[in-house]
Amino acid sequence: PSTIASAFAEGDILQVLFFSVLFGIALAMTGETSRPVVTFLQALTAPIFKLVGILMKAAPIGAFGAMAFTIGKYGIGSVANLAILVATFYLTAFLFVFGVLGAVCRYNGFSIFSLVRYIKDELLLVLATSSSEAALPSLMEKMEKAGAARSVVSLVIPTGYSFNLDGTNIYMTIAALFIAQATNTDLSIADQILLLLIAMLSSKG
Repeated sequence: PSTIASAFAEGDILQVLFFSVLFGIALAMTGETSRPVVTFLQALTAPIFKLVGILMKAAPIGAFGAMAFTIGKYGIGSVANLAILVATFYLTAFLFVFGVLGAVCRYNGFSIFSLVRYIKDELLLVLATSSSEAALPSLMEKMEKAGAARSVVSLVIPTGYSFNLDGTNIYMTIAALFIAQATNTDLSIADQILLLLIAMLSSKG
């Protein structure tokens, strides 16, 4: 980032993560000298997580209002084709989660259904707001309560938010195909495979 503040102001998670890792390394290297800073940051997370929790409860209402405004002003037809796209995306995501990720969970000795039940509130929030960032604080808290070390959670989950964007990869591919169909643009199998590879690379999924 050009400045420390710009990374946070622009909401670029990758830049924030990069700064956070460097800052964490610096805190670890300075040891006891930085203990007050570490204590302050740990105390700061409590009100921030509580604030996000309040916003989480209000987010579905805002999403409902936005959809109601769009339908009321432009009619139900304005979202009919979009609804097909969204339904296709969620069906694909469902198959990916319970197929691919389900197999990964089973290999590691637990059930994907148990995990989904455990983080159902965060999943509903993401579904209502179409933004996974809103669920980050509470998701980290739940992973710590589940027994994961705080240091592991603080590194793995934010990193996954930046480098393992499987949902983004799925959406980019489906949305591109949707636009191609809407504009009568013919895509060969080779074009579609290339599109998938580009989506995987650009989304880091």
